[in-house]
Amino acid sequence: MYRKILLALTLVAFTSPAFAHDGKHPDAPNPSPNATTSQEVGYTKVSVKYGRPGVKGREIWGKLVEYNGGDPRPWVAGANGSTIITFDDDITINGKSLKAGSYGLHMIPSKDDWIIIFNSDASRFGIMKYTPKTDALRLTVTPKRAPFQEWLAYEFDKTGELTATLSMHWENLKVDLDIVGPDKRTGKDKHADH
Repeated sequence: MYRKILLALTLVAFTSPAFAHDGKHPDAPNPSPNATTSQEVGYTKVSVKYGRPGVKGREIWGKLVEYNGGDPRPWVAGANGSTIITFDDDITINGKSLKAGSYGLHMIPSKDDWIIIFNSDASRFGIMKYTPKTDALRLTVTPKRAPFQEWLAYEFDKTGELTATLSMHWENLKVDLDIVGPDKRTGKDKHADH
């Protein structure tokens, strides 16, 4: 009896999705490898944890990533669960204030403007129970055409002592988020909106 139970458990383990890894050997590389990027912006630090899917010959915008939240959940802005963005201090992003902390970064792409969502559920799989009620901030941005990028990437461009632009770049589009950190020298910040 013990041997039958052990055999059944072994079969379940090796046929479960956790071991399957896209039908490849369990030791195969992650098809959308995880990545982390960070940047000091003035006196604070901003970091992003995300999965990096590849284009792999597919049509991305409006197809693989549906327009207007066709899932019906927002896109996780990466792969392997929610993209997580962390701010060590209160910051301003695209002119709007956002408190220090970690957020699920989600996006709703469309043919024109995109909605960028900072959701207070920063768990890796928070998107599975996503609700707009827990959105801390929503922004509307216009993506820009960009050189082809095979693997999705989050990139920082320092634009000043207290500022930086964070870009999500994949396939032929780029979405920019302008970040302003607090100015701790004066005890005030330079936020445009309170």
